[in-house]
Amino acid sequence: MQLEGQQLPIRKFKSAFRIFVICVGVVSAVLFAVWHAAPHTTARVLITLNNASAGLTAKSISTEIGEINYLEGGQGPRVVLIHGIYARKEHWVDVARRLVDTHHVVILDLPGFGDNTRLPPAEYELSKQRDNLRIVFQSLGLERVHIGANSMGAYVATLLAAADPEFVASIAFIGSPLGVPTPLQSDMDKALGEEKTPLVVQTEADFFARNTWLSPDIPYVPGPILQSWMQNEVATATHNKQVWDVVHNHSDLPTVVDLAPTLKIPSLILWCAPDRIFHVSGAALLEQVLPDSKRVILEDCGHVPMLDRPAAVAEIYGGFLQTLDD
Repeated sequence: MQLEGQQLPIRKFKSAFRIFVICVGVVSAVLFAVWHAAPHTTARVLITLNNASAGLTAKSISTEIGEINYLEGGQGPRVVLIHGIYARKEHWVDVARRLVDTHHVVILDLPGFGDNTRLPPAEYELSKQRDNLRIVFQSLGLERVHIGANSMGAYVATLLAAADPEFVASIAFIGSPLGVPTPLQSDMDKALGEEKTPLVVQTEADFFARNTWLSPDIPYVPGPILQSWMQNEVATATHNKQVWDVVHNHSDLPTVVDLAPTLKIPSLILWCAPDRIFHVSGAALLEQVLPDSKRVILEDCGHVPMLDRPAAVAEIYGGFLQTLDD
C-alpha cells in the first residue's frame, strides 16, 4: 500500500506534464500560424515591442500634407533622424535606443514614405521634399535641432539647412548622402550607366536583391516584418519607379557639395566601406567643402550603417553630439 501511495503522485505529475506539453504545443502551433499567416499583424506587434524596448513611442500629427508618422523618446537636446529613399523610421531604432538617455530623439517617416500616405509623384522632387520637411518641422515645433540623415534624406536635410538655417544646429551624414559626386565610380554608378536601377523594387525578387546592394552582411529582421515591408513595397511598384525618376531626373538643384560651404554649422561625415551606392572616395571631397566637419570611415558596413552597425554608429554620433552639448 505504501508503494502504491508513492506511485499516485508520480502518475498525477506525468498526467499534468503531458497536459502542459500539449498546451505548449498548441500555443506554439498557433503562434507559428499567426507568425507566417498574418505577417502584417505580427509585424505591427513586433515593431511596437521593439520601439518600446528602445524607449520610443509611435506618434502621428496632422499636417497640410497629410498625416505624418514618427517615433519619439528620451530627454535632452533634440535629435531628428531622417531616412533615405524607400526607407522608413524603424531603420533608426537600434541607433536611437543608445541615444535616448541623453537626447530627445524624433525619428521621422518622410512625407510620402514609410507608414505615411503616398503622395503624387511631383511631391518627391527634392525642392518639394525640402518644403514638405519644413512643414513637418513647423508642425512639430522643431527648431535648432541636430539632424542625422541618410542618403536622399541627407540631401533633403541639407537643402533645408541651407534655406532655413534656424531649424538646424548640426548635421550628420550617416551613410553616404545623395548629391556628392564621387571621384571613383561606385557599383551603382556602373549599374546606372547600363540603365539598371537595382534600388527600385518591382517584384519580391527585387526586394531581396536590393538588400545585397545596401549591406555587405544583411542584418537580421524578423520574417513577418520583412514580409510585411516587402509586400507593401511590391504593391506600389509603379509608384516606386515614378519616385526614382522624379528624384534623380527632375530635381535640378545645387548638389550637397555646392551647398556645403554655406553650412556654418558643425557636421559629421560617417561613410562606410564598402558602400556600393556611393563610393567612399566622396567622403574626403565632402570634408573639404564643409566649413566645420569631422570625417569618420566605418569598416564592414554599406549604405545603411544604422542597420549594419548601429552600436558603432550610435557611439560615433553620440560622441559627436556630446562635443556640441558640452
